[in-house]
Amino acid sequence: MAHDPIPTGYARALLEMAQAENATSRVEEDLFRLRELLKTNPALLAFLKDPAIQRDGKRQALTELFQGRVHSLTLNLLLTLADSDRVGRVLPVIEAFSDQARHARETVTGEVTTAAPLDDATLQRLAAELSRVTGKNVNLLQKTDPTLLGGVVIQVGEQIVDGSLRRKLHQLQQQLAQ
Repeated sequence: MAHDPIPTGYARALLEMAQAENATSRVEEDLFRLRELLKTNPALLAFLKDPAIQRDGKRQALTELFQGRVHSLTLNLLLTLADSDRVGRVLPVIEAFSDQARHARETVTGEVTTAAPLDDATLQRLAAELSRVTGKNVNLLQKTDPTLLGGVVIQVGEQIVDGSLRRKLHQLQQQLAQ
């Protein structure tokens, strides 16, 4: 079966909004409970998939069933799926969200290289900011390299940010040579 990008897109958008609101765990829990509800109540899933039922009817039913019982992002996902006649794809969206949330929780190891050692507080702030930017828990290992002269080189996974004075001087040298 070919990969369906629609559930992945909805799941990615929901995960980004949940991360922004620091509600990923709550939304994930809501979706887990929703998946179990749909599996144990096939009539509800059949109702949601039924093309004979108008969007407004589905919206009203979803609102009555879930408003105040699930996070607003979870309800908004269901309503958006209903509005676009894609509520029948809710189970694949839940699976995609679960996979993406699990991937986002992974811890990655990064490396920070500076000319002089960083204090623990600075290292923790840098790790927290990298975690926020990457959406993953970043564990930073510190290296010192006096040849950098100043600044910092950060590598997380395949991404490298070179903010070293050595690189900046090299770039300036290249520009002057032209």
